[in-house]
Amino acid sequence: MKRILFVVFIMVFALSFVSLAHADLKIGVVDLYRVLNESEEGKKSVNELQSMLESRQKTLEEKQKKIQSLKEELEKKRSVLSEDARKAKEEEIERLGRDFQRTAADYQVELQKKQNEITQSMLKEIRQLINDFAQKEGYNLIFEKAEQIILFATPEVDITDKIISLFNQKTSQQKGKK
Repeated sequence: MKRILFVVFIMVFALSFVSLAHADLKIGVVDLYRVLNESEEGKKSVNELQSMLESRQKTLEEKQKKIQSLKEELEKKRSVLSEDARKAKEEEIERLGRDFQRTAADYQVELQKKQNEITQSMLKEIRQLINDFAQKEGYNLIFEKAEQIILFATPEVDITDKIISLFNQKTSQQKGKK
């Protein structure tokens, strides 16, 4: 009987100690997706990628128009062209078509690579900023807000807006130094 009372006493003591430890626990949640997309640097990067995409699309459209005009020209002159001339035009159209597909694939890889570089660079800075912020503000834990991981968090623990503001300040200061 004394053992059972002792175990119960230890459990009550441990539970009260755990609840006291939780009182000092400071937890935050950051939505990195929002930081990447809503920060000034993130918006600038999206615009940069968008202009890069638009210029690549113009190049591809020009190539597509050239292929289309050659096809139309071939159809108009098919009856008057010699067999060799017709085959040469068809081969040129096929070559340009393959070139178009290769160029489109290269552009897609290039844009994806550029997007990954920008994202990784920004994430590295943001993570360091969050680490510094957590130490300065006395946070014990900061979670990344991910749809499948954190199902609910009160607005009081969401520090995303603070991180966006700090990241904007940091990047504007870096620009001022350049």
